[in-house]
This record gives sequence, structure tokens and C-alpha cells, in this order.
Amino acid sequence: MSTYLAALNLNLSTGSRSAKHRQAVFESTPWAPDPTTRVSYVAANRLLIIAGPDIAAGIAAKLPGKLLCYNAIPSPQSGASANADAYHCAGLSVRGYLGRFRVMIDCHDDKRAGGDPGDNLADLLKIQSGFFDQVLDCGAEPLISAAVKPPGYHHARPGEESLETAIAAIPGRIGEFEKPKYFDYNPDICAHGRSGVSGCTRCLEACPSDAILSLADTVEVNPHLCMGYGACASSCPTGAIGYVYPGAAEQIEVLRVMLKALRLKNRNRGVTLLIFDNENGRPSVEAVSARFGGHIVPFAVEEIGSAGLDLIASAMAYGANRVCLYVPGQVPAQVTATVRRDLAVIAAVLQQTGCHTHRAEIIDDLGALDAHQPPESIEQASTFAPAGDKRATIRAALSFFSDISPCPPPAAGLPAGSLFGRIRLDAEACTLCMGCVSVCPAGALQAGGDTPALKFIESNCVQCGICANACPETAVTLESRLHFDLSFANTPRALKEEAPFRCIQCAKPFATQSMITRMTEKLKGHWMFEKPESLRRLQMCEDCRVKDLLDRETRLSE
Repeated sequence: MSTYLAALNLNLSTGSRSAKHRQAVFESTPWAPDPTTRVSYVAANRLLIIAGPDIAAGIAAKLPGKLLCYNAIPSPQSGASANADAYHCAGLSVRGYLGRFRVMIDCHDDKRAGGDPGDNLADLLKIQSGFFDQVLDCGAEPLISAAVKPPGYHHARPGEESLETAIAAIPGRIGEFEKPKYFDYNPDICAHGRSGVSGCTRCLEACPSDAILSLADTVEVNPHLCMGYGACASSCPTGAIGYVYPGAAEQIEVLRVMLKALRLKNRNRGVTLLIFDNENGRPSVEAVSARFGGHIVPFAVEEIGSAGLDLIASAMAYGANRVCLYVPGQVPAQVTATVRRDLAVIAAVLQQTGCHTHRAEIIDDLGALDAHQPPESIEQASTFAPAGDKRATIRAALSFFSDISPCPPPAAGLPAGSLFGRIRLDAEACTLCMGCVSVCPAGALQAGGDTPALKFIESNCVQCGICANACPETAVTLESRLHFDLSFANTPRALKEEAPFRCIQCAKPFATQSMITRMTEKLKGHWMFEKPESLRRLQMCEDCRVKDLLDRETRLSE
């Protein structure tokens, strides 16, 4: 079985006593993450060049003959290559990934039939598969707008060094390739929507590769477009999208074991946890790691966006009283924004609990990391084990700061859009229609049973906003906060309750007082309810209403 030291693979100092302790702990900590499934790409030799005829011809001449080069905008006279047909293109759109790029085109050609707007260019060029394997886009702006482009798509302007880099890379993209499937998705707990009512969109906003598509009530993640940046999993309030390369619970358990052992060996001295990723951060960390003092615990993740609130808060509760996330400038903006939102939640809890011995921050320069001075020693740390449930893990970690607070508040206000909170109800506006109950994806809202009532369980609320969007009276608003008393948060509490409205004919309860009042107010000016008996029927149950109508028709016929 591998150890964390072997998996980390850094040249760390062992000169001081604390550095020796760190080395011993790393050597004794097992590291065996569960394997994940693989995603395959198969790419042949069909390359689409999007450029003017002369530029495309020059690019094609630099590529090996095994590549079949097509051009989307060749000259009608000469063509960019022997394989290119002559189409005048008013518009192009590109979607897909290595081996399966679909290019749609608006063609207007006087010489040819067909070419209706929205044609598949590969079909027009008689490519049997209907796809291009790679795309070299030389336009001023990329036709794929995602911050992280899919594999096989190259955007490079003529005359720039990036064009030569792309030309050199293209031949190496022919063949069969694999990468990990970085995510797991459980639609049953997704809070994206219910019954056509929109809710959480955090994952769509966080994904830098546009790999996530809305499907009304759920989402779909394209594993071929997903590049594993992890911001979707970090921002998901329910854990419906989880990062599995490796899983968060596995990494948190490694931190729990290591930090506990380090605290014992170093007599509760402060620890700085340096989180970095293999994609963007490792080269810089490797260059300076030999200078790290023994109080610095480097922790490698696959992508920095996968270090979510559960991992960061847990590490702090386990004794890392300073957490630094190394986020260099090349990390996509959506990922950096996700990390900042997580740190804002932690900062709010630390500030309101008065735990000033702890802090978490982003650094983009390793020179800002104090390699020799450890943070302040701390006497207390948590030892809870990660439960596998994201929300339970985060709650346990953040509640630690309430436990050690000299003056703990009952709850901590969190930045808007956080994953914990409550709803506020305008009781005057609410009619107890239970529309919010029917769409709540987390069971946070419940009906009152035999008595008209709306009940709320705060610990279940994921702040998705579906209830607010579904309320016809706009009576629901969201308030992000974390209540530290779990028994309070788990207890159903009535937001509104009232006596049922009873049928004026048979006395059967069939609605709420406020609903009948609201309906009467809204309909009394309508032409269909001008007569008093029409409004009076609103106060009858369904059976009595039908009977009253039949009796009226009988009286009129007589």
C-alpha cells in the first residue's frame, strides 16, 4: 500500500525536529484512494482548419500527410487543400470534443443545391462519420467560448507563437486516449429544479468547461467535456455532484490522521496546511518545497477547485489553524470564484465565533507563505470522522468553532447563496397552498397533516430557492445562516398554522381561511362572480358546490 509521502512526491526538508516528525507522519499515513472509471476518446485524422485560404494552405503544408485537412472557408477557386469543398460560410458553430466535433454552418452557395442554414459541415464535405476529429480555429475570437476548451480544439491567431504550438500538438492527438471520470452525479438529490420550477444553478455557473447542461429539473454532465476542475462539486449544496478523483471523504480522512499525529508529536504547535493542485500548482511548489519548515503540511489535490468547503473546514477543525490555497493566475476565474465563496463562509463563521487563531486564505505567490514561522499554537482540535455526507461533514467542522468559542452565538450569518440557511415567510401573504412543500427537493418544508400548517426543518434546507420561485404569493425569501444547535436545526417548526376553513353547507374542512379569503378578494370583480351565489360557492367544498349548481338548474327549469 502506498503512503502519503510517496503520493506527495516532494523534496521536503528533514533538518529540524518538526520536519523529522512531519516526515515520519507522512511515511506512516496510508494513501490508497479508490479507483475511478475512465473516459475514452478515439480520434482519427480529420482536421478542420478555420482560416482564410492562404493561411489554411500554409498550415496544412506544415502538417504530416496522414492528416486530412479541411477548411471551413476555402476559396471557391482554389480551395485550402485538396480535401476542401468550396462553401461560402456566413456563420459557424462548433461543439464537441476530440474525435467528435460537430460543426454547423450557414452556407450560401450559388453553385450548389442544399446548404440550408444549420447544415452539418462534415456531411457537406462527405465525411462519413459526420464529425471532425480536431478543430484548429484561427479566428479573432474562439468559436467555443468556454474558459477551458475541450480536448482537440485549438484556438490560435495567425502570427502568434500559440499557432506553432497548436500545429506541433495536432499530430499527437490521433489515436485512442483515456482520462479519469472525475465526477459522480446523483439526480435524486439534485436541487436544480422540481416540476418545472428552477432552483440551484451553482454547478452550471462554476464549470469552466461548459460540461454541464440544464435538463429542467436535473442536469447532465458530459464526461468528455469535464476536465475535472472540481468547482461543480465544491459548489453543490446537496452533494449531488461529487468529486471522485479522489473522493473528498478519502482526502479528509487522510488529513484527520496526519494532523492528529502531528499535533501529538509537536505538542499542539500551529500547523499551516498548504493546498495545491497537480495541474497548476505543483511545479511552483516543487521549486520551493525544500525550504518548507516542519509546520507546513503540503497537501496535493488533483485540481484546486476540488478542495471544497468540507475539506478546508475539516482541516481547520483537525488542527490546521492556517490554511493556504495556492491558486496561481492560470486557474480559471470560475474556479477561483468558487474557492473564494467557500473561504467567505469560513471567514464569516470565524469572525462571529471569535476564533481569531484560525484563518484560511488564497495565495497566488508562494513567497507570501511564511516558510519558517509557525502559526499560533492551539489547544483544541476535533477528531470527528468524515461521514460521507457532505453537509454533515461541513456542519461538524464549522460547529467546532462554536464549541471552542468564548462566547458562541446560536447561529452565524453566512454570505448569500451559501448552502445552509432558513426561509423567512410572510405569514400575511402565505395562503398555505403547499406549493412550496410539493417542490422542496430536500424535505425542508412539510405540511401540517390534519391541521393547515407549514413546517420547516432548517438542517435540511439547501438554499436552492425553488420554494421562493414556486410561491404564487412571493411570500418566501431565503436567509443564509448556520444554526449551531443541531437539535434545533433538526426539529420541525411551524412557520404558519391556522384553523381549516369549513364548508358553509356540510362543515367539512377543505381549505384554509387565508386561501378562501384571498380567492374571494381576487375574484369578486370578475364577471363570472358578479352574482352573490357565485362567490358564495367558493366557500363550499367540491361536493356541495356541485349539488348547489344542480339545485339551481332544477329551480330554473321549473
